[in-house]
Amino acid sequence: MRFLREEVILLREENKSLRKEIEELREIIKEKSVPSFVKKDIKEEPKTSGQKEGHVGYSRHIPERIDEIKEHKLDRCPICGEPVSDTQEIRERVIEDIEQPKIKVTKHLIHRCYCKKCDKIIEPEIYGALPNSRFGLKLMILILILKLDCRIPSNKITSLLSSVFGIKISDGEIYNILKKLSETFGDYYSELEEKIKEALTKHIDETSWRINGQNNWLWIFINNEVALYVVEKQRSSDVPIKVLGNQEGKFVTSDRFSAYNVLVEKTGCLQQICWTHLIRNSKDLTEHYEEAKYIHKRMKYIYKKAKERRTSKEKLLSWIDLIGSRTYTSKEVFKFVKSICRNHREDLFRFVDNPEINSSNNLAEQGLRPAVVIRKVSGGSRSEDGAETTARLLSVLQTIKLQEVNPFNGAMDLLQNTK
Repeated sequence: MRFLREEVILLREENKSLRKEIEELREIIKEKSVPSFVKKDIKEEPKTSGQKEGHVGYSRHIPERIDEIKEHKLDRCPICGEPVSDTQEIRERVIEDIEQPKIKVTKHLIHRCYCKKCDKIIEPEIYGALPNSRFGLKLMILILILKLDCRIPSNKITSLLSSVFGIKISDGEIYNILKKLSETFGDYYSELEEKIKEALTKHIDETSWRINGQNNWLWIFINNEVALYVVEKQRSSDVPIKVLGNQEGKFVTSDRFSAYNVLVEKTGCLQQICWTHLIRNSKDLTEHYEEAKYIHKRMKYIYKKAKERRTSKEKLLSWIDLIGSRTYTSKEVFKFVKSICRNHREDLFRFVDNPEINSSNNLAEQGLRPAVVIRKVSGGSRSEDGAETTARLLSVLQTIKLQEVNPFNGAMDLLQNTK
């Protein structure tokens, strides 16, 4: 009797397990029977509109400068038409709007005189425009910002200028303006090259950039003050070596791209590996390998402790060594562990000792985003001159923005100083 009871219990458990497997198989069959182009219904709880409870309210600040004051007073009620009493109170309402944009055309009468000492004809300099340019600096800078900061296609810029300002301008003239600005900013671009070379810390990254359909590479060298873009045909270590030169005693934050290892060997710089990439890479491994979950969990914990800067560098390295001491069956997991725990062991925690070093290469990735959006809009450049123009002007604009200066005013000041 006892034996029969145990048998019944086992059969019930087995029956329950089989029912569950049948339901799972039915779900799989149901999913496979649905065409791939049919999307699943995603049920999400609607988000409550408005700010969170206890959040301090925010409203737009009233401008300090008021250009005009208008008074509005009724003599009769707009509802019944009866006369109204004297003013009971005055309510203020401030409205910001724009004036109708106007194009200003100026004819300059330039008096040319002869200088006996210099034995040549001289004339006064015209401010507000570049030499031999039909357009003023303000218009040229506006086109620069629309094209590279707002990432608006040139045909849309021509439409905007025509509809808003009444200026008839072609695509070709827009590219000529950008090229003229690039040439004018040439000396400033050279200054940026020198500044990034001399900087104690910097970030490097690269992304693809097509020139006339051929694949090239757009490199960025950036810190908190300077952004330098360079377009080259190669993605090898020759590019950063040529740009940076001798870097002994300086620090470079980058991902684990092999070109940067050669950069370290040939320029003498010290490398800080990007922890954001490391955590991302370890997480990717967990999707395919069970043994990678331990690595990902430990890497997140170690990085958290490293950012707190309360744990010694020796202790952090000992935790890294524990990850490297384990045995891994997967080739990909072992390759990742070898790269981190052996090849780049000394490049993991340089930011712990030096607060000027950033543990993440996010600054370079954020710096590349404007270029990536431009690439999506335009597909790259049509010529090498166009690519160089884009790199120079991006360098100028992003450097101005890093220094928290208004892009329009900053570019205007630079042009007036470099003319």
